[in-house]
Amino acid sequence: MRNPNEPDNNYHGPGYYYNGGQNANQNGYNNGGYNSSYNDGYQSYNRGYAPTDTSQGFARYMAKTYLWMFFGLAITFGLAFYMTIASGDVVSFLENNLAMYGIAALLSIIFAFTVGLFVTKLPPLAAKIIFIVYSADIGIITAPVLLMYELRSVVEIFAVTAVMYLVLAVIGLTSKKDMSKFGMILSVALIVLLIYSVISMFFIRTPMNNIIINCVGVLIFMGFTIYDNNKIKKSYYAFSGNAEALEKLSIIGALQMYLDYINLFLYLLRLFGKRRN
Repeated sequence: MRNPNEPDNNYHGPGYYYNGGQNANQNGYNNGGYNSSYNDGYQSYNRGYAPTDTSQGFARYMAKTYLWMFFGLAITFGLAFYMTIASGDVVSFLENNLAMYGIAALLSIIFAFTVGLFVTKLPPLAAKIIFIVYSADIGIITAPVLLMYELRSVVEIFAVTAVMYLVLAVIGLTSKKDMSKFGMILSVALIVLLIYSVISMFFIRTPMNNIIINCVGVLIFMGFTIYDNNKIKKSYYAFSGNAEALEKLSIIGALQMYLDYINLFLYLLRLFGKRRN
């Protein structure tokens, strides 16, 4: 764990678990069990396909998806804040929770590289359980990150993230633009950013480089937020007659939006958060 007084270069590590999870889940959602039928439905919708359900049905679907997203965020930040209050500082946290943190970090890596491969093939109940466990896991590895910053600063950045996310989500949900190609562009940009971040940890240890990395990270996850909300809307109309598919897609969509929010928050925190003395 990084000493709070060291330069920010060493502070990119914890975010890799979240970024990897977003990328893996992104690929799993696009290339998983719903790939062919989703694309067919997406194209039909763009050609003027008339959905079998009403706008009220879409509103209920989005409300359910967002409730799951909020539930995941509540688990993550509730657990993270509880552990920060109980620990007081990073050193105490690691002394008292080192084994648990190590297991959580390992599980996070496993989730990042596997969840996108099998989540689309699981029944809805299993997908919900995995989402809950993953949210708790992220809460554990987020706790020492929050301990590096003043509580007031963390709360302020969380509020700013919420406002930004709301605006971006509205743009994604109301836009009629075909965004199907943006997912690949954003995924490639994210992979490049991760590779560059790892290289920077060893060879480009400057504050300005950190600022550039975090600014690019914010832009990428702003794009993911718009894209994922737009894709969730399209998926509803593509599968509006399939209750089982919509149930599973709602959980997958909630996980994607959850990861967008977490990553956006972390990059903003690195940029504007006030560190503890």
